[in-house]
Amino acid sequence: MFLRVLVFYLVTMIFSGALNAVQSTAGPSIDLIQLVQFAPAMAVGVMFLLFRRSTRVQVRFAPAATVAAKSALIVGIVVAVMLVSAGVYLIAGRSTRSDELQFPFWALVLTMIVGAAGEELGWRAYLQPYLQTRFSVLRSSVTVGLLWGFWHIGGFEHGLVYMGLFVVMAVALSIVMGAVLQLARGANLAVATAAHAAANLAMLLLFDEENGDKFAMGTLAAVWVLAAITTHLAIRGSARRGSERPVLLKR
Repeated sequence: MFLRVLVFYLVTMIFSGALNAVQSTAGPSIDLIQLVQFAPAMAVGVMFLLFRRSTRVQVRFAPAATVAAKSALIVGIVVAVMLVSAGVYLIAGRSTRSDELQFPFWALVLTMIVGAAGEELGWRAYLQPYLQTRFSVLRSSVTVGLLWGFWHIGGFEHGLVYMGLFVVMAVALSIVMGAVLQLARGANLAVATAAHAAANLAMLLLFDEENGDKFAMGTLAAVWVLAAITTHLAIRGSARRGSERPVLLKR
């Protein structure tokens, strides 16, 4: 298992470097879409070639009601986290982002959904369920969160403290997604994409964390940790109560 995870991560890194090079020379504006987001999906393609018989990706056609309900749940969590974070900003006497968007809002929503799907095809549709064949949901979510966080190596340009806070936020968000995905009946790609796109869009609209603002990143990291603890305990408790319900036998 360790070897396969390592291969996936290295291939993702290689594709990331190549896509960043393409974008810097002839690609679209980085403010509209980042080509590097498709690196995890491309790495999954390589995994299919190398481990064809055992590579599985959770892209199931779950009932539309299930996908809609769980996507709404996790987007609601994202919205709640962002509102609390914005509240911390106001209490601290700071203002949220006020500059104008460089592209139409609808275009940003579309590209963020597409980009998030490119990432989540690798992280939550392939790697998460693969790790869960051996480890618990929580341990798998933490592992994916760490790999996902450190994959954003551009954060190191803002220093170790900033990058550390970013990784904490990524792990916490990964735990939230992993917990909700337990309820999604295998609809990993759709639900994770909804969460990822919503989080990216909310941060774009409200915060300047990508400019190296440690207060912004620290606020987001702290609130996401609280959300991760709350979501994990709530869903684990719900699952436990469900397993304790008596089974009624028909005569």
